[in-house]
Amino acid sequence: MNEADYHRYIEAFNARDYDTLETFFADDFVLENAGFAVRGKHAFREFYRFFHEYCREEVAFREFFPGKQGFVANVVITFTGLKDLSQEELDARGYPGMTPVPVGVSVPVEFYIHYLLNEHGLIRYIKGAVWVPEPAAQG
Repeated sequence: MNEADYHRYIEAFNARDYDTLETFFADDFVLENAGFAVRGKHAFREFYRFFHEYCREEVAFREFFPGKQGFVANVVITFTGLKDLSQEELDARGYPGMTPVPVGVSVPVEFYIHYLLNEHGLIRYIKGAVWVPEPAAQG
């Protein structure tokens, strides 16, 4: 996967085109996120079917860093609350590291996401790190 492919991946994600997204994944890929893992295409679709009912995600590209076994992408994901979702519901579904976004609120979050590829150039592993900027000096 190169940078042009990644732009197509982001376009599919933002359009909620899960059929196209799945063409970028190995059958046994793993998405590790906020203290839980989504394993395989079926689990990916089930997770996002649930999550996108409550929260809109819009990915904005910043940078692409190619590597030997994959790449790292710097993106800003804006999460917008669509329906009420409680922490209890997230915990019950096995997503305890996630935080609900209130309805009507948009929260931009900068990520560095590490993608590992298999021998066919398909994504086999995804793990993100959230960038938390230093608090502004108070004066």
